[in-house]
Amino acid sequence: MVWLLFGARLGALTGVAGPTGTFVVTGCYGGLEQTDTRCGGTYTPSSVPSSSGGSAERSTQLHSPADEYLPGTRRNVRLVGGAAFEPSPLSAAEHVTFAIWTAVTLGLPGHWLLTSARRGRLRGGDGYVFVWLASLVGAIALGVLALPVAWILALVRG
Repeated sequence: MVWLLFGARLGALTGVAGPTGTFVVTGCYGGLEQTDTRCGGTYTPSSVPSSSGGSAERSTQLHSPADEYLPGTRRNVRLVGGAAFEPSPLSAAEHVTFAIWTAVTLGLPGHWLLTSARRGRLRGGDGYVFVWLASLVGAIALGVLALPVAWILALVRG
């Protein structure tokens, strides 16, 4: 489940996965949170020559742009699941952190319940709480450690 939620986006943010193309911004708008900015516009795959009349252009959104772009701004992006993503090391490290956070938050209670069911009695959850907290701190640390790797991948694969 964690791979389904974060895998493809993480590949696009590091510049490893998804078809490359150009995104032309028509307008940006903010979401509920300050970091939830999105831009609307058109995506043109790189494999389409510019003389083809733009028949492969399609309207889509740029998720998590690096800045609020002015209309007409062109950005190199990767397309995943109908949404465009700019290669971004900071967003990639954030996705690594949230992927591990999600896996730990869903996995440890499931493990605790399965262990309790297998033994036929409810086990004390104190140890699981400490492992959960340590894993969350580890997820943040791994996200910070993944930042240089994501930065290099974004620069090389861009």
